[in-house]
Amino acid sequence: MTLGEKMRKIRKENDMTKQELGIVLNVPKERIKLYESNEEKPSDFYLSSFAQHFSISVDELLADEQNN
Repeated sequence: MTLGEKMRKIRKENDMTKQELGIVLNVPKERIKLYESNEEKPSDFYLSSFAQHFSISVDELLADEQNN
């Protein structure tokens, strides 16, 4: 599973839209779409904010990505 796929899965498991997540993390929903489709790599700050919001570690987010 890619980083973007994992981020999408976590967001959807928490019943959030891209717009809702964007508001919480102060990121445009269009940027979230780019991250989730693996068209753009998220910044370290975004990854940290995303992980903190969903109470997971950045290492958990990157685990599958690092193994590919």
